Amino acid sequence: MVYSPDSDENGRRHGDAVTRLLIENSRVWAEDRFLEGRTLVVDSGRIAAVPPAATLAPMPGDRLLDARGAFALPGFVDIHVHGSVGVDVMDGSADSLGRLCRFLARGGVTSFLATTMTDSRARIDAALRTIESGIGQPGSPLLGAHIEGPYLNPAFRGSQPATHLRHPEPSEYMPWLESGLSKLVTLAPELPGGDACMRAALQAGATVSLGHSGASYEAAVGYFEAGASQVTHTFNGMPGIHHRRPGLFTAALEHPQATFQIIPDGVHVHPAVVRLLLRLAGIERVAIITDAMQATGLGDGEFALGNVITQVKNGEARTPEGGLAGSTLTMARALRNMMRFCDLTLAEALPMATRVPARSVGVYPRKGSLQARADADIALWDDAAGVVATLIGGKLVYRAEGECTAPTAAG
Repeated sequence: MVYSPDSDENGRRHGDAVTRLLIENSRVWAEDRFLEGRTLVVDSGRIAAVPPAATLAPMPGDRLLDARGAFALPGFVDIHVHGSVGVDVMDGSADSLGRLCRFLARGGVTSFLATTMTDSRARIDAALRTIESGIGQPGSPLLGAHIEGPYLNPAFRGSQPATHLRHPEPSEYMPWLESGLSKLVTLAPELPGGDACMRAALQAGATVSLGHSGASYEAAVGYFEAGASQVTHTFNGMPGIHHRRPGLFTAALEHPQATFQIIPDGVHVHPAVVRLLLRLAGIERVAIITDAMQATGLGDGEFALGNVITQVKNGEARTPEGGLAGSTLTMARALRNMMRFCDLTLAEALPMATRVPARSVGVYPRKGSLQARADADIALWDDAAGVVATLIGGKLVYRAEGECTAPTAAG
């Protein structure tokens, strides 16, 4: 990248105030459609305006980024990520977490929840301390933690290790909740103590998701009426629908506040069932997740998911018993899959990777939108190449060579 000598890539003049960044020649997302002929104005790390290009004259000190016709999208929001590129969130390593953040940002992810696994209290504590230390770093997509387990139903544990499954205990979970770090908590509230844990999480401001749960329809109705508002990796780690036992999914469907996580890799859920979910729930209630694990971005071989050893073959991660163990999806590929599975345009599918997950954990419209005053978290998207640039808080953190220009000073 080439920058003018008196400024850095974020439009900050040395020894002076922050200047504006103008993203030109892009098609800008406006909540339900793309706007042509607009300039996206970023000021002090936030979206300032999206005026018609013809009405905006650059001012001295402005920085210009030529998007070369790319779509300007809100950055992707992934609320369920265990790892990628050899990194596992349970490593408890700041260096590893930083590597994960950089990889996700290159793929257009500007907000994510680092997701823990069922494990010992000491290991979960260590992972959460590392996540907390990474919050607020400039240019980082790390938003907080998603605690998945250890309060899960053993009959629906999936790849979560049985040796560490346990009933909720306030002395253990209250410190996880009181820090404010935990934005999302997945649990099986039918466990002894599950109701109290759910209430504590809601009181702490966390979103509660039912997952790895065998809750009956009747019980699940009660949980959603009490404030639960999400289903973890829908159709996985839960009972199927039976005409006399409607189950957790049907209870969620009947409660409009419930958001359905979906892993659109074509393995966890058949594309026909993904289409069925969209027809039943609608796009505004479906959140794309990756459930990505250590092998994502690498290839086949042996990898860890927490302390569970998995084998990845043809991109599928499985335990020695043959069960699925996370995915090797990226958000960019997940978005393309949703478009392909469900015959959707980019404009139709995009909310499921941006607005819906952000809203489901209470950070919309600051995240997941390009509205005025939203954080300037932007992914530039090309139909053929995918993500060609990523900005977080107005900071350019990734640019594919030859796809868009580096910011330059206004002439």
